[in-house]
Amino acid sequence: MKLDWDGFVNARDLGGVPVRGGGVTKHGVIVRSEHPSFLTENGWRQAEQYGIRTIISLETGGLAADDAMQANRALVVPVDSITHVRVPIEDGTDAEFMRVWARTGLWQTPLYFADALERWPELHGAVLQEIADADGPVLIHCGRGHDRTGIVTLLLLAIAGASAADIAADYLLSAPNLVGREPGAVTELEAALAAADSTAEEAIARAMALLTPLYFERAGLAPSTIERLTTLLTHPAP
Repeated sequence: MKLDWDGFVNARDLGGVPVRGGGVTKHGVIVRSEHPSFLTENGWRQAEQYGIRTIISLETGGLAADDAMQANRALVVPVDSITHVRVPIEDGTDAEFMRVWARTGLWQTPLYFADALERWPELHGAVLQEIADADGPVLIHCGRGHDRTGIVTLLLLAIAGASAADIAADYLLSAPNLVGREPGAVTELEAALAAADSTAEEAIARAMALLTPLYFERAGLAPSTIERLTTLLTHPAP
């Protein structure tokens, strides 16, 4: 469900996604968006009224100062009731990753998701733990609300029991939302996927295939945390 908070173009609630067994994900639990610095004063008021109590900034760790400022823009939260948490979910000191994905621009596609999950399960586990432990609704974001946000959304919806097709459908909402700011957002994503002879759904399915119990163990997540996230995210089947 798209959220028209003043200043945002790419914000949505992750509720209403079908999950295995016939249920759906809950509304009012997780919001995904671009960087909250786009919010106007009224937009912040809308976020507060929606019930957001934690904002989690999904960052790239290990970058030099100038690159870090660009990739991980500072955020000042002007609402006392909202807690801000910064969590690195990828490692900018990984030279191979930066060469293959960052410097080619392919980390603005789901093609990199499987590789990132294999490299840094503990980083992704840390953000899932933050979400499980949060007090009240959570907003997750990166810069564009597209790919770092996309990979964490994939993890959350996969835990909830969503299909690759439905996770891809959510992912593919972002580029059209961003066209007003980034006119090439859709065509560049489509071109990258075509060049790789892949679709968003196929790339997401490859990433989801990694999400075994052993993966979550490597991520440092106890089965009780996965159970808590599942309960947090889903309605029971009717």
